[in-house]
Amino acid sequence: MPSTARHELPELSRQTRREMHTGVKRWLAIREFTLTRDRFTCQACGRIVAGKGEAHVDHVNGDSHNNPPDGSNWQTLCVPCHLAKTAKENGGFGNSPSNESGSRLTGGGRSKL
Repeated sequence: MPSTARHELPELSRQTRREMHTGVKRWLAIREFTLTRDRFTCQACGRIVAGKGEAHVDHVNGDSHNNPPDGSNWQTLCVPCHLAKTAKENGGFGNSPSNESGSRLTGGGRSKL
């Protein structure tokens, strides 16, 4: 008999909601800064990325915790270039990295392709 129980998200505390809102505001400011600085141009291929969903803001060195205030670890990429960079760096979104022979790495290591 199928379960009728609903999966509900836990209610967030006021502090958690405020922290999430602040994080979103900060990210939007970083994104706008980077896109403007890079003149809405993919830093890999030179394509103009001004349309909705065309621009991704990427961490240059792949470290999402490295966010210097000068923005030196952020770059504007078009979707195809961002997908290619991510695949090269870590096997694609959510995939484990692989080495040059194509075998998967274990232990969280990264291949240097």
